[in-house]
Amino acid sequence: MFGVVKIGGAEGNRLEPLMEEIAGRASRGERWIVVHGASGVMDRLCRERGVEIRMITSPSGYRSRFVGESELMIFAEASHIYGTLIREALARFGAASEIIRPGASGSVSARRKDVLREGFQGRVRIVRGNYSGTVASVDGAKIREALDRGIVPILPPLGHDRESGLEINIDGDRLAAAVAAEMCAEVLIVLSNVPGLMRDLSSPDSRVGRASLSEWEEVERYAQGNMKRKLVASKEALEGGVPEVYLADGRAKRPIGNAMGGDATCLAR
Repeated sequence: MFGVVKIGGAEGNRLEPLMEEIAGRASRGERWIVVHGASGVMDRLCRERGVEIRMITSPSGYRSRFVGESELMIFAEASHIYGTLIREALARFGAASEIIRPGASGSVSARRKDVLREGFQGRVRIVRGNYSGTVASVDGAKIREALDRGIVPILPPLGHDRESGLEINIDGDRLAAAVAAEMCAEVLIVLSNVPGLMRDLSSPDSRVGRASLSEWEEVERYAQGNMKRKLVASKEALEGGVPEVYLADGRAKRPIGNAMGGDATCLAR
């Protein structure tokens, strides 16, 4: 099995169950790439340093973090801290890993979005000075090299913006999708604190079990909040050639096995 797994960086996420499972799977010859977020550590560092945490919701309902010039270094630090926690957890379970930084490795190129559009009090306003962006391209050479050495690659939510020369914030879900497509992964698993795509968030039995690209218009109707972006990433992965994407609960004892065993939303081509 060759897969990409994305674990969010929000406070409350438990690394140990996933890292124990990845280490066990790696010892049996499976190949896994870990892509992570950094939001929980970022929020903590901002609170400690008196920096405002600013989230922006676009007119179409997509919520994202505003990273200005003063927040950029903090976000890079938060990404490094969380990536190190993942590496240390994998080491405790006997797996070697390596953090693949985009600037040093040339693995992830990004395109900065200096200007954001924000829905505000029924109007649209322009917010400038943003140091976030989108994935422009993925070069899998360094990632593949790590895999060939039996090492688990760890990718932070950063991309190298060639114009500025900076490592900027990018969305981890969409990064995971781009990596899965570039590396021809068999599966992408996106973990969060919900058990999948829910038709009704108040009803535990309303999870969408399985859907395909041909049903996407209906599937999109159910996405709320951060799940909207996870669906965008899922579609990008499927259109990029990844056979299956699972939206699953990262709090499970064996998150990967739990997802592929049917306790998740499976999206297929």
